[in-house]
Amino acid sequence: MKLREVLLGTHSFEAMKAFYGSLLDMEIVEESPLRLSFRVGESVLAFQESPHMKNEFYHVAFMIPTNKFIEAKQWLISRGIPLVSRSGEDEFFFEHWNATAMYFYDPDHNLVEFIAHHTLDNAAVEAFGPDSLLRISEIGLPVDNVPEVSRKITEMFQLESWGGAGQQFAPLGEVDGLFIVVDKQRPWFPDDRIPTVSSISILFEGPCSAGLSLHNGLYELRSNRVRAS
Repeated sequence: MKLREVLLGTHSFEAMKAFYGSLLDMEIVEESPLRLSFRVGESVLAFQESPHMKNEFYHVAFMIPTNKFIEAKQWLISRGIPLVSRSGEDEFFFEHWNATAMYFYDPDHNLVEFIAHHTLDNAAVEAFGPDSLLRISEIGLPVDNVPEVSRKITEMFQLESWGGAGQQFAPLGEVDGLFIVVDKQRPWFPDDRIPTVSSISILFEGPCSAGLSLHNGLYELRSNRVRAS
């Protein structure tokens, strides 16, 4: 499974353009009065203007090379982007996933993550920069009933849980691309904010071609079957 395009809402169109397009120096692949898209390696992160949004926020993670975590951290700091800290720490190692992550906020206060999965053979020799963002690796989906939604997603798209699934938290897919299905009353790590629910449209590659609408139509998931090479 690979996330190809993730479309989110924003109430700060120009600020998001400045943050992702200028500060993070991502390539703009589409720009119109109502839609703005950025290249994230193999993926596209897109925003559509949603002026009705107020305090809603998303969680999205970008994969970085396994050997570039420290460089990536310094790269963010050099751009004046503060990292989210917890108990005085701003680097987080997830033993069960064998991955290291850091978090920061964009102008909409979305919880953005850089994650290095150390099980993957994706080390890079080039200095860290925008081209080091390999893909969108996670998108958070806050829901009312994690087991029920997880069942619908896994059955419709022929996916499996990855890294452990529970009553309040279920990563679905594989290391290259994950839906983080989370109870909307369960605080996000590491900033302990309660998730909010807002529109998300996702296009991804998976075992089959299918579509699914969730959470009263707020979440639109569509997959294209991965073609054998």
